[in-house]
Amino acid sequence: MAKSQSITLKAQASKAKGKTDEVVLLMQGDLTLDNAPKVKEFFLNSMSKGKAFNVRISNVDNIDLGFLQLLKRFCWDAQHEQKAVDIAMNISDDQKLLLTRSGFGSVITLTS
Repeated sequence: MAKSQSITLKAQASKAKGKTDEVVLLMQGDLTLDNAPKVKEFFLNSMSKGKAFNVRISNVDNIDLGFLQLLKRFCWDAQHEQKAVDIAMNISDDQKLLLTRSGFGSVITLTS
């Protein structure tokens, strides 16, 4: 049985002046398929909380294609509902290199 990895997912109203409809989504820890159901539910629940989203990804232990697919889907869904998404990824140089060499470098600066 695989050991459950730690993940932190938080949604909070933006404290930025003039951004009352923006929701900040904080994501940390093990961003992999092991936690895909939690991430998917988090994104689905968050979609109704605002008209704009600031996704902040930091303190990443692991990241994989499954997480990136869920993130991309969240962006597509938001765009379909005419909502804005801004993503800030603070990941290690090794993780950036892996994403870039795997063809997912554009996800690092993904916005819609």
